[in-house]
Amino acid sequence: MNATERGRWGETLAAIHLETAGIQILERNWRKGRFEIDLIGRLANTWVFVEVKVRKFGYAETAFESIDLYKQQRIISAADRFLKHQERQSDAIRFDILCIEYGHENHRIQHIEDAFICMP
Repeated sequence: MNATERGRWGETLAAIHLETAGIQILERNWRKGRFEIDLIGRLANTWVFVEVKVRKFGYAETAFESIDLYKQQRIISAADRFLKHQERQSDAIRFDILCIEYGHENHRIQHIEDAFICMP
């Protein structure tokens, strides 16, 4: 599996996991110019923006460690751009990270809700 296939596989697993948790997936791989968000969903009156990371078991840097402050700011900027074109801009916003670690025969999903916040 190459990097593109691995990313698609991870985002599909992530979407299934989120849908099972009651989140309606509205967008996958949303892009606008230099802005990008892996998954965008809704849970009641909350927008859920999700960064998906896929790593092999035992990878030196965890998926969560790879979401540094710079990456968080890029996701927040992308969410802001997305919301400018939505009717329900005033609803709550949540930023999640979903990590999928995999091996030869299995995988593990870790989902952190409200992984980081947007400061005004």
